[in-house]
Amino acid sequence: MIYKWSKISLFFLFVVALIGTSLRATILIDLPFHHHNLVHAHSHTAFQGWIYTLLLLLTTSLFINEKDIQKGHYPLQFKLSIFVIIGVLISFSIQGYALYSILFSSLFQLLNYWFIFSFLKDAKNVKNEVKDPISLRFVKTGLWLGVLSTIAPWGIGILSAKGLNGTEIYQSFVYSFLHFQYNGWFLFVAIGLLFKCLENDHILYDQKQAQKFYWCFTIAVVPALSLSLLGMSFREFMILPAYFAASLQILGLVYFFLILRTTLLKWLHQKHRWFQLFLMAFFVSFFVKVLLQFLSVFPTFGVYAFDSKNVVLAYLHLSLIGVISFLLLAILIDLKWLSINWLTRIGSALLLLGFIVTELILFLSGLGLIYNHGLLFIGSLAMAMGILLLLLSPQKLIDPNGKF
Repeated sequence: MIYKWSKISLFFLFVVALIGTSLRATILIDLPFHHHNLVHAHSHTAFQGWIYTLLLLLTTSLFINEKDIQKGHYPLQFKLSIFVIIGVLISFSIQGYALYSILFSSLFQLLNYWFIFSFLKDAKNVKNEVKDPISLRFVKTGLWLGVLSTIAPWGIGILSAKGLNGTEIYQSFVYSFLHFQYNGWFLFVAIGLLFKCLENDHILYDQKQAQKFYWCFTIAVVPALSLSLLGMSFREFMILPAYFAASLQILGLVYFFLILRTTLLKWLHQKHRWFQLFLMAFFVSFFVKVLLQFLSVFPTFGVYAFDSKNVVLAYLHLSLIGVISFLLLAILIDLKWLSINWLTRIGSALLLLGFIVTELILFLSGLGLIYNHGLLFIGSLAMAMGILLLLLSPQKLIDPNGKF
């Protein structure tokens, strides 16, 4: 059953949290792995093991007919991806960027292409109540942005082979990959899934506002890459597209707020309390994320955005945990793939509390105000324990929207 496979995604999220907590503990204990190798394993497993596998499960179950799921070999794609991701995790942990990690990463990209083009083909066969629904439009755009993001790793490999690691051109390729992953295909597909949940519950929302929200972020996503490059020596060439993208995203945020005010808040009242908490955490994180991107254009704030490692780390966690992960967890609860029981309640509380604590410490320390490594470690440990409880939470026998 497809909903049970989401536990595999949660397991990878737990592994990611465990590695992150271990990295926080390096001042207390010696780890058997090199620090930089663990950082690579941490990020790759987060992207591929947690987010990618869950997006594969959610998009196919919510958008693809059961007949096409079997014909499209999605179960095989999922199982092969799990095998490859385990290889990615082990190889990066042991050797960092080297032969086997590059090999497994390349295999993953090929599986990624297979899934994306299978989905785009099969999505044409799905009958929707509304022609070209905004949910499917967000998902399709996200998948194409996913394809665009995969160009960068090939360039990173070539530059690494030429010994150009650490150069601005190398960093530009890294930032391009990250941008089109979490600001592109992760964000767009996750928002598409949110709108799909609204459509499945027959909740009417303002289609015009949703279209404007979609177009603002779609038009902004490519020039928004410049926001990640403002710390480079060629900043003056990035400033105009950065202003344009940041302003367009703020405008999109206004349209999203209008949808939120008229529709989503009413919808929230019909839902479980823990769904409400995760979705509200997503809303707050999303608004803060877009606001921080806008502020980073101005030199006064840009100093902190590009010169402080802790601020950059806090922003990445805000995007990947606060925005993407909390939205996905809310959807898991809404679909009843994640049952509500005492383990889920305690786990969710630990996860949310740990996230708030670590974000505050990272941001405040980046501003030169407060830093407490012990509290940062405790916050990371709380998140890891919370995810473990979500993983251990038993699933009830349900009739999910789709099955493999």
